[in-house]
This record gives sequence, structure tokens and C-alpha cells, in this order.
Amino acid sequence: MQHQVTEIVQQFESVSQHQRSISDVLDRLLEVLGGRAIGLWRCQSGSLVQLGFRADSQMKEQVKREFTALTLEVSLKNTGLGIVKAVIDQKPAIGTLQANESGLQGSSEWLQRFEAKQSYAIPVFEGDQVVGVLAVSTNQVHQAGDPEWELQTQVAREIGAKQLLGML
Repeated sequence: MQHQVTEIVQQFESVSQHQRSISDVLDRLLEVLGGRAIGLWRCQSGSLVQLGFRADSQMKEQVKREFTALTLEVSLKNTGLGIVKAVIDQKPAIGTLQANESGLQGSSEWLQRFEAKQSYAIPVFEGDQVVGVLAVSTNQVHQAGDPEWELQTQVAREIGAKQLLGML
């Protein structure tokens, strides 16, 4: 797993040097995680600004377009979304199809449209400050400690440690 983390972080570094597109890196991470959709956002002036969003080839094009458009910039007041909750709470947020369990109505609605079962949004830290969020939606139901979540967590940690979000 560490090899995959290193590979993906190096790919993010190559994006910051304009040698690769962020879409390519997100596609690779989506493949490794076995997800339905993946996105990366940067915190900026009370909002999350989308750096990239990718979905697997099975997702309906209209759903991809709508999600991309609606999440180009997301207010940090939109607490029904896991990406916002992860930033506000400064810890991972898990979205499920049952909004009453997760408290994430917006995430639950998107999971239905994505035909996914769960989302996992991980804050990206630079020092003790949250600077962004890396989120994936999947058909699987994972628990903390599962390899997929550990890989995603390590990638988010390395992105922050190397201060890559400001360069993307």
C-alpha cells in the first residue's frame, strides 16, 4: 500500500509542476480505491473550491455534469455534505444512503444519484489547519482501518505535508 501512496503523491507533485493533469491523478486514485467518484477541494474564503472531480465510466454523464457544476464552489455553511463536515469537524466524514444515520442529507442524495453506498471525505491538513478535502464515493461499505480508507487517508496526509494544494 505504501508504494501506491508514494506513486499517487508523486503524481500529484507532477501536477503541481504542470507535467500531468489532476484528472489523470484522480482517475488513478479512483481506480486504486475501487470508487464510483472522487473529488479534491481546496478551502478558500469560507468555501471549498473544486480542484478536480472524476467518476467511473458507468456513471451517467448528466449526473457527472450536475455534480461538477454544483460543487465548483461549496459554502462551508452547507453542512449536509460530507466534504463540508470533514472541514468543519476537522476529521473524516462518512456519508451513507441513510441520511438520518449520517446526518448528511446532501451526501445521501448524491450517493443515490451516483448509485453508490458510501462516501468518505478526509480533511487535508497543513500543520494544524485544514486546507482542503479529498473525498471518494464507493459501492462498498468500508470501516475505519480498511485498506482503501487507509490509502486515501495517507494520500490526504501526504498532500498536506507536502503543501501541494496551494500549488494545484
